[in-house]
Amino acid sequence: MLPITEIHEGDQFSNPLFVNDPIPGNVYVVEEVNKAEKIVKVQSYNPTKGKPIMKPFWKKSTDRIFSESWRYP
Repeated sequence: MLPITEIHEGDQFSNPLFVNDPIPGNVYVVEEVNKAEKIVKVQSYNPTKGKPIMKPFWKKSTDRIFSESWRYP
């Protein structure tokens, strides 16, 4: 997992297993980082339409989303 200091607003993450699929998985964009609480607010997007899916949500910085292999180019 990435340390909270390496997660920034605007960073994008996606499951590497689905990035090259014909129907790619969701892309998660960091909207806010709370370093004191070590939580990150993310918004999921449909990668083919570029539209948000549901509402933003908070995840712990230790979640598997925040690993280098999940970084979306």
